[in-house]
Amino acid sequence: MFILDHDPLRVLPDYEKGNFAHLPGLLAALAGKPVLPTALTPERFGFQTGQFSRVVFLFLDSFGWNQFSYFRHRRHRVVQRWLERGQVHKITAQFPPTTAAHVTTMGTGQVVGEHGVFEWQYYEPVVDEVIVPLLFSYAGEKTRGTLRDAYVDAREILPTQTLATRLKEAGITLHSFVPKEYIPTPYNQIMTQGAEVVGYRTLAGGLVALKRAIDRHEGIFQFYTPFIDSNAHNYGPFDYRTLAEADATLLLIDRFLLHPLRGREDVLIIVSADHGQVRVEPQETFYLNLQPEFQELRCYLRANRKGRILPPGGSPRDLFLYVRPEYVGRAQTLLRKMLGGRADVYRIEQLIDAGLFGVKDPSPDFMKRVGNLVILPRGTGTVWWYEKKRFEMTLHGLHGGLSRDEMEVPLVLYRP
Repeated sequence: MFILDHDPLRVLPDYEKGNFAHLPGLLAALAGKPVLPTALTPERFGFQTGQFSRVVFLFLDSFGWNQFSYFRHRRHRVVQRWLERGQVHKITAQFPPTTAAHVTTMGTGQVVGEHGVFEWQYYEPVVDEVIVPLLFSYAGEKTRGTLRDAYVDAREILPTQTLATRLKEAGITLHSFVPKEYIPTPYNQIMTQGAEVVGYRTLAGGLVALKRAIDRHEGIFQFYTPFIDSNAHNYGPFDYRTLAEADATLLLIDRFLLHPLRGREDVLIIVSADHGQVRVEPQETFYLNLQPEFQELRCYLRANRKGRILPPGGSPRDLFLYVRPEYVGRAQTLLRKMLGGRADVYRIEQLIDAGLFGVKDPSPDFMKRVGNLVILPRGTGTVWWYEKKRFEMTLHGLHGGLSRDEMEVPLVLYRP
């Protein structure tokens, strides 16, 4: 097995003992239908398969272990109740620790190396361009749905076997709660096939609707909120505005869900996140294509059928570069020289061999989309690609790398 360069600040995904990818299997087993293998079995937490007729998963995007610890140390009353009356565990995210990888895992029940939607942006061979799957648009564009405007069929570029359909065939309904504007998007329509979908405009309103649905129906309830993540990107994960959003999220959950459900023996609440974030400085970003050595590197990069060099996939924390196969070795050597110790440069085969994507033999879809060289910045550094108004680093919080703050997430199990 390939071993990554030693970095005490890095945490590798643990696909054997406890990983976000095991959550679909845990939810299904708790509801009585163990249709997916999982290392996180009900028995591991002192529960029985099928013990609960209502299993609620609160998916708090970007509420990593680092933020959870912040509120724990300050004895936040909701976190304290989880610690005193529930169970709190630390698990790892998948790699890359990105929203795209994890919401697709919750939509399909598959690990990232199987479903292939591994990052915010990546090369999609069906359209021969780098795309943003969640927005269903071409990378670098600010408008949602530009792939739909180009008559691209979402079923051709997204996984179509959903967890909700599999559960429905087993007799369990999956209820999916998402912001209202997500519902008509091609990505959400594909990922929620077979589910009962409910849109919400405000977090409080969504939690009220969730409570009512729990009163009326049995099954699995998945509630996704993006607001902590968006604040962390804009301001940084520990900016007062981000912490205020996380605090408000916890208090609203308590006020409109946990408190009204108190005493319910048929309900189990599970809380987790897809990743944490690290603070980054946009002005310190190392732009590959602005370096003097780029003229040589450019000769090694793949182009699409129109002759345009492919921009990278991934993010400034995990840059996936598309290199012509015959030049991978030269490009790797040149990149290491260019980066001067700012980052490590790996061949994709090395990361697969190290088990970073959850399977030793990733799916053909994954292999067609992933780059063949991966740049992982050290510390909290960022490495990216510059095209004015298309690819610029303006964010103050990011995820995608292997740092502890990005990779470690909480897993809370709580009986109200």
